[in-house]
Amino acid sequence: MMVLSFEPISELPSWLVATIFGVPFIGGLLFYAYKTRHARSWRKGIFPNSLKPSDDNFLEAYLALGAKLILLNYSESKGKTSYLNNYFNRYFKFSNYNFGDSLLFSLKYPIKIETVTDWLKEHYKDERSRSQVVYFLAGLALVTGSITKRELTFLMEINVQLELKPEHLKQILAIYASYKETHQKANKPNEKQSTSVNDFAILGVSSTATPEEIKKAYRTLVKIHHPDHFAQDSEYQQKLASEKFIEIQKAYERLLKKA
Repeated sequence: MMVLSFEPISELPSWLVATIFGVPFIGGLLFYAYKTRHARSWRKGIFPNSLKPSDDNFLEAYLALGAKLILLNYSESKGKTSYLNNYFNRYFKFSNYNFGDSLLFSLKYPIKIETVTDWLKEHYKDERSRSQVVYFLAGLALVTGSITKRELTFLMEINVQLELKPEHLKQILAIYASYKETHQKANKPNEKQSTSVNDFAILGVSSTATPEEIKKAYRTLVKIHHPDHFAQDSEYQQKLASEKFIEIQKAYERLLKKA
C-alpha cells in the first residue's frame, strides 16, 4: 500500500495569512452592517427611505405609526396591542415578521412621522391608498370606544402629512361611528334602520341635501373608494376597501330613502 506524505509548510506568506483570515472577517462586518443599516436609521427616528414597497415593509410602516399612537395614551396599550396583532394577522397573514419584536422596537424607538408618511407617499401615489392608512389608525384609536384629543390631533397630522383633505378624516370617523351604530341596532331586531348625522358625514353632504346632491356625492366616493379600484393592489387593501365601501353604500341607501 502506498502511503501519501506531504512536506510540512514551514511558513505561509504574511499576505496569504492576512487574506485567509482577514477577508471573511471584513466580509462578516460588511454583511452585519448591511443587515442592520435600517435598524440604525430607525434608532434615530428615521424610517428608512430605501425600503422596498413589500408587504413586510408596509406592515412595518403601519406598525411604526401605530406605536406612535399607542404612546399617546399608553394606559390603553393592552387593548390597542391586541387590536394590532389581530389586524395584522387578518390583513397581513402572509407577511414574514415577528409582531412582538417589531412592536417593542417601535415603542422603544418612536419614529418621526414625516419619515414614514414620506415613504408611504412615495409608494401610495393616489389618495385612495393613502386614506387606508388613516382608516387603519382611526380604527386603532377607537378601540376603546372613544378618541382622546391628543389622538385626534395625531390623526389630523397624519391626514395632512399624507396630503389628504380634512373631509377624508371626517368621513373615516363617521364610517366607524356608523359601523358601531349599525351593530348596536343589530341587537334590536324590531328597531327600524334610520339615518343619522354619520350618514351625512360619510357622504360629505349637509342634512338638507337633495337627492341629486346625495347621488353626486356618492358617485364621487365610488370613483375613489370602490373595491374595483384596488383590484391590482394587495389583498390587505382590497379587503379594507371592501369593508369601508359597504358602510358608504349603506349610508347612501339610507339617505336616499329619507330623501
